[in-house]
Amino acid sequence: MRQHNRLILTVLLFIFIIQEGHPSYAQDALKSIQAPSAIVIDANTGDVLWSKKANSKRSIASITKVITAIVAIEKGNLEQTVTVGKDINTKDLKGIGLIPGERIKLNDLLYALMLYSANDSAAVIAEHISGSVNEFVKLMNIKAAKIGALNTKFSNPHGLDNEPLYKGNYSTAYDLATIARYALKNKTFQRIISCKEKLLNRGIKGKQEKIINRNKLLWTYEGATGIKTGHTNAAGYCLLSSAKRDDVQLISVVLGAKSYNDLFSQSSALLDYGFSLYEKKKLISRGKLYRSVKMRFGQKVDLVALIDAEASIKKTAKTSIKLDIKPHIQPPIKKGTKLGTISVVQDGRIIASSPLIARQSVKSPTIKQKLMYYMNRYWENIEAFFAPNTSILTP
Repeated sequence: MRQHNRLILTVLLFIFIIQEGHPSYAQDALKSIQAPSAIVIDANTGDVLWSKKANSKRSIASITKVITAIVAIEKGNLEQTVTVGKDINTKDLKGIGLIPGERIKLNDLLYALMLYSANDSAAVIAEHISGSVNEFVKLMNIKAAKIGALNTKFSNPHGLDNEPLYKGNYSTAYDLATIARYALKNKTFQRIISCKEKLLNRGIKGKQEKIINRNKLLWTYEGATGIKTGHTNAAGYCLLSSAKRDDVQLISVVLGAKSYNDLFSQSSALLDYGFSLYEKKKLISRGKLYRSVKMRFGQKVDLVALIDAEASIKKTAKTSIKLDIKPHIQPPIKKGTKLGTISVVQDGRIIASSPLIARQSVKSPTIKQKLMYYMNRYWENIEAFFAPNTSILTP
């Protein structure tokens, strides 16, 4: 008997470790984040889940290309063929080896920009969109300010550190997360950054060229969807990343890691911690009664949820239920008729909802029901009129 009890306790302890171990592990993993600046946010709400010197201005290397891409996507025609200008010095810009006079679609230039981090593509895109690199940089800074990245400045479209820090390209982990949150709402941007490899159609004698995304998280991290790597001597190793599991989407930023291995492991640790803060719950149950509505002639109709609804919710945040019921509901009512909506709200955002339908049919009131209703109202008024006044009068 004693051995049996010990076995039960051992099993319970094991279950407890399984259930509780992951958040603890994720919390401990944060200790591995040695990069000077980092952050992880909820992409849906913008909530900061963890940060380290997230408002410190730093060189950001090729993460600059996120703004380059979003400006080009919003301003340009992706199917338009771009001619590489003769005045662009592509020789000194590492990339896919674009040559003056080459014709290539803007769509292919964007894939080269974001997957292969092609600096020559950045310069060609800038000149194509604005006529010159300098004019394009103005658009980049205007866009960043509109998004809300107020501690960010760009001096070129590729992120090379050709000027001292704070006079060239710089940003903060928080600003980059804010920019990413905006960019991820663009479906074209999403499609490009989540692509692992792409076959480019080059304008050189019909040549095709395969490029591979440098973001290793796309292969190694469950739910990874992007976004951009970066490295220069001044910036160190940088990664702006995103991942989605169920209905939770996270954005993480690591700036200034010492190596690519550190960069990807620390980014993974940040995302692990972020996901550990959420749990999936059934929030609305199909067929459950959420409100009974009494109608004019004494009849009532029960409102039940049409569907089950679940969502991943933040463990520490409170949820509330909001009922939006059709006004002046009157019979006849057919079973299954939609009469409202139930929503579950967290932090001011609807995270789950379902139509509310009539659980039963309700016929039109009979003459007897109407007569009884009016008689009851009559006697209630009489009783109220003759009821003694119990209020206390003061002199």
